[in-house]
Amino acid sequence: MPIVVDLYSQRESWVHKVDPRVKLLFVASSLLLLLVIKNVFMMLTALVLVHLLHWSAHVPRERFAFVWKTLLPVSLIMFSLWVVFYPTGEPIVQLWVVKITTLGIAQGLVLALRILAMAFVVFAWLYTTDHPSLVRSLVKLKIPLEWGLVLSLALRYIPTFQSMYGLIAEAQQARGLNISQGTGYRRVRVMMPIFVAMVISSLRASDQLAKALEARAFGASGVQRTTLYEIEFRTLDYVIGVLILCAAIGVLLLNLRFGVGTHPINLFGTGV
Repeated sequence: MPIVVDLYSQRESWVHKVDPRVKLLFVASSLLLLLVIKNVFMMLTALVLVHLLHWSAHVPRERFAFVWKTLLPVSLIMFSLWVVFYPTGEPIVQLWVVKITTLGIAQGLVLALRILAMAFVVFAWLYTTDHPSLVRSLVKLKIPLEWGLVLSLALRYIPTFQSMYGLIAEAQQARGLNISQGTGYRRVRVMMPIFVAMVISSLRASDQLAKALEARAFGASGVQRTTLYEIEFRTLDYVIGVLILCAAIGVLLLNLRFGVGTHPINLFGTGV
């Protein structure tokens, strides 16, 4: 029997109680600022702040480990590629055609930290927003219900299929399958029993989902969709929303008018 895995982590925190539309505003503003800012110290500060946000939301420690374990290798690869292939300024180390520069290291760190910070911002939204509220918030923003449902199902079933893969792999190994042997094509052939079972399980899950949606008259014309719990703005939501907008606009003005955050190393320097 598959283990049900969900990105949403049910906790009693102020972040969970914030309206999903305000969280979506936070995500959009944060991603915009992270794309604009090019300073390594500001990027590191943003990463620390978003970690504090997760901590205040009482996100389980294993969720932190999941994000770091997934994205740290990607960040390190991107950092290494940038340092090697995009050197800027005077080299501090030169090995044949490879030049390592201080500015190149700083720019690589900005890229790596940006990837991590953006991921933690998005996961802060997903970890603290249940799927019905997420879909309802998108519908409130005039996004078609079908689009919101597709996003919700994707977020719901990706971790479920990951858990399903782990269960199938453990079951096959209990039957004597050695998935660590071979490389390349031979490794693929060894993994075929797992792949076949995954396809069958996925088809069975999709068929059950289709029947469940059909039983709820999803897609039927002339049907008025109803919700058990409605989301409404509270005073706290308005306050947080205004603070997010003010902070985002303030940082953008400092960046565009005074060049704050445009240089990888110098906080008030000019971009390169």
